[in-house]
Amino acid sequence: MEPEKIKLYGSRDFGANFDLSIKFIKRHLVPVSKGLAYLIPSLLIVAFFMPNSFKMYYDIGFRASSSVTFMDDMFGPGLFIAYMLLILVMLAMALYTICYMALYAKQENGEATSSSAVWKKVSKAALPVLGASILFGIMVAVGSLLCLVPGVLAAVYFGFYMYVYVNEDLGVIGSFRRSYALVRRNFWVTLGYSLVFSLLISMAGCVFVVPYYAGLIASMLQVEFFSNGIVFFILIFISFVGYNFLYPAFYMAMGVMYYSHRNKLDGLDMETEIDNIGKYDNNRNAPY
Repeated sequence: MEPEKIKLYGSRDFGANFDLSIKFIKRHLVPVSKGLAYLIPSLLIVAFFMPNSFKMYYDIGFRASSSVTFMDDMFGPGLFIAYMLLILVMLAMALYTICYMALYAKQENGEATSSSAVWKKVSKAALPVLGASILFGIMVAVGSLLCLVPGVLAAVYFGFYMYVYVNEDLGVIGSFRRSYALVRRNFWVTLGYSLVFSLLISMAGCVFVVPYYAGLIASMLQVEFFSNGIVFFILIFISFVGYNFLYPAFYMAMGVMYYSHRNKLDGLDMETEIDNIGKYDNNRNAPY
């Protein structure tokens, strides 16, 4: 039996967006994760370049190294390579999720979107989105350095730039302007919504991060087994894979809100609007 199509376009309040996001995540997180499986080798490389913090903390506790040596080892070129690659992987995951939702919104059935079609769309948008992401990161970073509030404003008002670029075929600057227009009258609900899902996904991600921190504590307590490079590699890889494969759920939730904001502004789904008017009229006339 063909699954029911989830209608992404529609004017919804906070609660309706939340419920629809959970429904969409439950149905589509696994298909999206399967499509993102191609990025697992990249996470292996990230884990390989990460400095062995277990060994560093073990040596400090054993007085085998000084704090200066620790800082040199921790913040060496390996850490820089690992984090640069990790940022690119996370950007690819975000873009894949957004392209998946864009294709799903256009198709007539409720089937999972083909991963090959999604990757094809990702390849076309990758370079412009990378440039836009660098610009977005600079705006948020500068705003946060000047004062935390401008950084938050930039993150919320311009946060839909990727969705706009993928769905509406606007340029980079046009995508930022359009994102601002979508959020302009929905700032607080967008901020609150993003914080709620950030918290939920972070809590779920703790399941995968706990083994790493347990190993870190064990290393500080001089448990030699955890100072082994292979143990560190396995635990840091588990934390990267687990957390990063939950990461698309956040972009699914924000995507649901994007389609809701867009529908309110453009009135794209008039059929749903008419149906809702009928429901509201029935609710008003219902006896209580």
